[in-house]
Amino acid sequence: MSLVTPVHVLNVAQTVGAPVHGRAGEYIGRLHDVVARVLEAGDELFPPLTGLVIRMGGLRTHSVFVPWMSVREFGPTGVTLASSRLDLRPFTRRDGELLVAGDVLDKQVVDVDGRRVVRVNDVQLAPDPRVPGGWRVAAADISVGSFLARVVPRWMVPSVRSRFPANVVISWDQVEFFASDVPGVKLRVDHTNLARMHPADLAELIAELGYRQTQEVLTALDDERAADVVEWLPSEVQAAVLTSLDDEKAGDILDEMEKDVAADILADLPHEEARDLLDAMEPEEAADLSRLLAHAPNTAGGLMSTEYLAIGSTLTVAETIKRLRDADWLPDEIPYLYVLDGEPDGRLVGTVTLRDLVLAEPETRLDTFMVRDVITLTLDMSSDEVADEFTHYDLVAMPVVDDDGRLLGIVTVDDAIDVLLPKEWRPRIPRIFH
Repeated sequence: MSLVTPVHVLNVAQTVGAPVHGRAGEYIGRLHDVVARVLEAGDELFPPLTGLVIRMGGLRTHSVFVPWMSVREFGPTGVTLASSRLDLRPFTRRDGELLVAGDVLDKQVVDVDGRRVVRVNDVQLAPDPRVPGGWRVAAADISVGSFLARVVPRWMVPSVRSRFPANVVISWDQVEFFASDVPGVKLRVDHTNLARMHPADLAELIAELGYRQTQEVLTALDDERAADVVEWLPSEVQAAVLTSLDDEKAGDILDEMEKDVAADILADLPHEEARDLLDAMEPEEAADLSRLLAHAPNTAGGLMSTEYLAIGSTLTVAETIKRLRDADWLPDEIPYLYVLDGEPDGRLVGTVTLRDLVLAEPETRLDTFMVRDVITLTLDMSSDEVADEFTHYDLVAMPVVDDDGRLLGIVTVDDAIDVLLPKEWRPRIPRIFH
């Protein structure tokens, strides 16, 4: 339930600079900022206020912290404390403390519900319904009026508010704030809302963020989801994003990516950077990528993926299905099973679709109903020639074989489409096998 209600909402920008008085009414200083807690589970939804930072008056001006329990009145016209006794040591922030004005105003955040990156022009505070006298961060205000009200002289604020009366606010539980915008302080920001977004939507958001914020988001995601997001990024951004991460995280993401996409990314990097990322990957995955990188990117060898399913021709349907069920890994999509005359390195002799496999009798051998006339590609075929083959034969995937007919990889139709389309269109095309 949102804490944003029409009842008594305060804007942080209104309170900053307000006078602070002690219990007897004596002037102490001015409000410099409000402190919210973002450390415990649930704090990130509507962070509770834990105190104030007050700029002391007098010749030796410095800021001190006042805990919330010492605040009697809090509003846009001023603050009154319940006691005149203060801890006069200079304020030093601790882990989990968010300075609502200093850390949030003018920062980029993600509006999760609106799937957009926005700038915070003000922050709304609301009474805490569970804690008498308590307040919480309630919403981010992104309206033009709130920005203008901060930058014009105070005597012009009423005029600005009357001309731009409507607040455009985002409930704070739909705001993704970035801990990397507050370096040196530990804040609880786990980005669970972003993790639930579709990778394509998240990739669009990341393309608008800085590298530090992007690094924070990808580090928070599990490796498989992070890999999906990177695959949806524009190709010119992918390499830059991966190299902004530490090698271990980047290597884990590459392990989970489609091998042909990962190879394209590494091919765009300087040799030493590509080698560092390969070294951070699992050895088997790195070996597959190294074999792909040995081929020119504008050839069938450069386009192909090594993620496919190949099986011996003498197996029965039942044996094949059991093999698939027991496999440690399967592709997300299986256009064909590639049939070899011997496992594991036999020649390609046919293909079987999943439809034909499930309709056949369990004891039927694959070589009795497989398609034997297989259209193949060779490693050195140009990408234009590959695209022509897909256009001519209307296939969803084509195998790449060596001179002896041994299967080396497959090229899928989405890779062929990439060749035919302008570069800026490619991220918008559905990735059939991703």
